[in-house]
Amino acid sequence: MSKKLDVNAIISRICLLREKYAGKRGKALFANALGISPSTYNYYEQDRLPPIGVLWSICRLTGADIQWLLTGKHDETTELTPNAIPANLQTKIMNLLQKDPKSAIAVEAFVDLLQQKTDFENNLPEAVASADLRKPAWLPILGRTAAGIIHFWRQDDGRPPDVTELAQVIKKHQQRQYRQLSPDDVCTDLSLPEIPPLDISSVTLVQLNEVGDDGVSEFVECRDITSSFPDAFALRVDGDSMAPRINDGDIVVLSPSVLARDGASAVVKLRHQIGVTCKIIRYSGDQVHLIAANENFDTKVYNLDQILWSLAVLWRIRLLK
Repeated sequence: MSKKLDVNAIISRICLLREKYAGKRGKALFANALGISPSTYNYYEQDRLPPIGVLWSICRLTGADIQWLLTGKHDETTELTPNAIPANLQTKIMNLLQKDPKSAIAVEAFVDLLQQKTDFENNLPEAVASADLRKPAWLPILGRTAAGIIHFWRQDDGRPPDVTELAQVIKKHQQRQYRQLSPDDVCTDLSLPEIPPLDISSVTLVQLNEVGDDGVSEFVECRDITSSFPDAFALRVDGDSMAPRINDGDIVVLSPSVLARDGASAVVKLRHQIGVTCKIIRYSGDQVHLIAANENFDTKVYNLDQILWSLAVLWRIRLLK
């Protein structure tokens, strides 16, 4: 007979992990990193056991052992770590096997097939494997922050443009006439310490001779960006509220895979507002403070439910005049 989990002990260990990751007052930051609302997370620290997906997310985020989180003991016999299997995949597999134990045979066969595919691709000749390197490494500049290209920001479900949509934009314009700026005409800076700096010689701007019918007229070309963040896109910043960190007309690079970090520059989409805003973001309980780097601008405070999405500024690209 399996032992009953000690819910209070699990919650205590979650609190310990949260304090180590985000500090004693960092509940909102921790919740944001987990992709859940602070109010939901507060329930978990009170008396509610989180679902398995959240438990795995906590382990992935903090590097904790799931065995320790559930029991307080480390399982030294297992070779798997929380980082080995994504939480959502782990949950799907567990649910599938619980509903139909016989499906384990099909799952194992699929994994074997996937492994064969991976082995085959790893053994491809270098010329074939690097075929994509001949393609332009473009990411679109989707207008300016204050307005942007309007159809990209009419997304009430809170999602920024996805990879498929961006790929369609790029494919549509790559055959059109354009001019390419020299790498000597631009400079770059990064915002997050864990993001590697760009090789400045690899960054160029592509400007279409005519604005497309979708409103796109510019692209950043940089393989360092597209290889690391295939879902990346860029925006031009309006105004000088972030000066001198980010000036009017600067280009900021974003990726939906990198959410805004507390205390760092971010681009935020507010509910029921056209465009987006670029500010330093601070989380405080159920509120978000959007702070201008320029002290002449006031800090704006919003409830978390007013934020559709917020993404970290990965790099800033500036044209040299």
